[in-house]
Amino acid sequence: VDRICRQVLGDKALADGLLWSGTFHGIGARLLRLYAEQIGLTVDFTVHDREDSADLMNLARHELGLSKTETRFPTKGTCLAIYSRVVNAESSIAEVLKSAYPWAINWEEELKALFAAYVAAKQAQGVLDYDDLLLYWAQMVSHPELADDIGNRFDHVLVDEYQDTNRLQAQILMSLKPGGRG
Repeated sequence: VDRICRQVLGDKALADGLLWSGTFHGIGARLLRLYAEQIGLTVDFTVHDREDSADLMNLARHELGLSKTETRFPTKGTCLAIYSRVVNAESSIAEVLKSAYPWAINWEEELKALFAAYVAAKQAQGVLDYDDLLLYWAQMVSHPELADDIGNRFDHVLVDEYQDTNRLQAQILMSLKPGGRG
């Protein structure tokens, strides 16, 4: 494939194009660093992986007293999974609990408080989680002038396995190239 691309595009064009190859999260992190000052982030923000995010969620869970409830509150991993689904599906906590976690539906108010505490903890520490990379990117491209500037960086946007994108990722793509056109 590399040889064919070089024949068609040339070495420089191929190299320039591959500078932007990556996952949604990788490209999102790179764009957020480029536009950090314009959107209120520091350029040197830290990105938590899933385990670090789960640990921070657990800390917030413990501080709210949810780790010692009479009936078992969802684990840190489950809380993070619920939070992630809320963000990526652009759904309410109630909808996510009803459709995917019906056994936890009685914890809706506590989960709302937990998620608010988790977001506050991330902001206080200057960290983003994987979901934030997409959420901030989507927020960034919801502003037409930023969307145009970012979209103009790309002639084409190729998404492998598009059927596996979530609602938030699809929103980002549509904002980058409205109508599928540059």
